[in-house]
Amino acid sequence: MIAIDNLGFAYGDKRIYESFSLNLHGRLIGLIGQNGAGKTTLVNLMLGILRPESGRITIDNLDVTQQRNEVLELVGVMFEHSEFPRWISLARYLSFVAQVRGMDTLTAQSEADRLLKKFGLWDYRDRNFQKLSAGMKQKFGIAQAIIGFPKYVFLDEPTANLDVKARMEILEYLQHVVWEEDITVIILSHILHDLERICDHVVFIHEGKLVIEDEMTNLLSIDYNREYSMRLRSVDEVQRMAEGLGGLGIEVTGKKGIVLEFRCKNEGLKRIGDLVGDVPISPTRSLLEQIFVDKVGGLTH
Repeated sequence: MIAIDNLGFAYGDKRIYESFSLNLHGRLIGLIGQNGAGKTTLVNLMLGILRPESGRITIDNLDVTQQRNEVLELVGVMFEHSEFPRWISLARYLSFVAQVRGMDTLTAQSEADRLLKKFGLWDYRDRNFQKLSAGMKQKFGIAQAIIGFPKYVFLDEPTANLDVKARMEILEYLQHVVWEEDITVIILSHILHDLERICDHVVFIHEGKLVIEDEMTNLLSIDYNREYSMRLRSVDEVQRMAEGLGGLGIEVTGKKGIVLEFRCKNEGLKRIGDLVGDVPISPTRSLLEQIFVDKVGGLTH
């Protein structure tokens, strides 16, 4: 388990954390917050790259500050915009990382081959990192983070700047990897519907403070007051529908041309069925995005 107790940290005069505490539970954990919320700083503190002014961080009861070498044997990491040497092939680099993490040469080579096949990179094993597509680079970044059997893996924006197909492939890989490799993955991402799909635990941080820490199943079970929209045939129909929703006690939140936006819980959706007929209704945001907007006041992509 990763435990953060009474953490204090500042960059110069800018205080990032003050008396911050958190225990990270789960196998796929989403770490959520706006730019500047302190997510990357927190990961750097957990990795011992930064030193806290006060408080204590432990990973499996090892103090990150006092026992950093032992801690680093337990973790793997992929930073956003990671770069790798241009002069070495994918296979040789993975083998090198595995040896740094304690494997003998033959075992490291075997493990490198296994992960290259697992991530669909076998045909590119003799190429260097710069010759990969964006999706392949992300896959390779994850492969080098998990090689050598670390217990905890930190991934910073693993699906950023990818097309839909590549994003889906990465998410599917992550879902399999946590169980097949027996690891815990902590994901930093702004793509909240991706986290909603795969995470079993989520942590919301805002301005260095813990806003929410809960299991995804608990959040999904809440009858949340969500925003919805429907596309109608005319502006006049939007006005009539808005009046009808108002008569049912449904909160209308916006009218944008022929799109009507409103907010309600599940019971409200049931009550408007007869009024809207076969007009399709869609959530404006994913559940995590809705909760984030309500708690924090906006999204930064």
